[in-house]
Amino acid sequence: MKTIKTISAALFFLIALTACIKSKNQVLIYLKGAELQYEGKLQKENIITALNDILKLSAEQLKTKKYKDYTGKENKWNLPTLIYRHFVPDAKNKTLGNNFYRDLKSRETQIEIKKIIMRIK
Repeated sequence: MKTIKTISAALFFLIALTACIKSKNQVLIYLKGAELQYEGKLQKENIITALNDILKLSAEQLKTKKYKDYTGKENKWNLPTLIYRHFVPDAKNKTLGNNFYRDLKSRETQIEIKKIIMRIK
């Protein structure tokens, strides 16, 4: 009986830990509720390009990809910079975290990216 209780407690702990780890997707937390800011058609198109790249390219490809800056100069910003410059989080202490590219490719984040694209098109 004691063994069953110990196994049950261990399983409960693992399930709770898994749920906690899943909710630690800093990219998803950052993007949910963030305000998208851009000026003009060029910036909007640059953001849409980046968001589509997130859906289509691998994490390794995204690490090397560069985007236009505010002024339209090519190959200036990496993806985290573009997100920081155009997405204002709903709380000051939010960041993209230490696992940016892994979190970015999660199913939940991909769904959120699709929602953002639909809103701004």
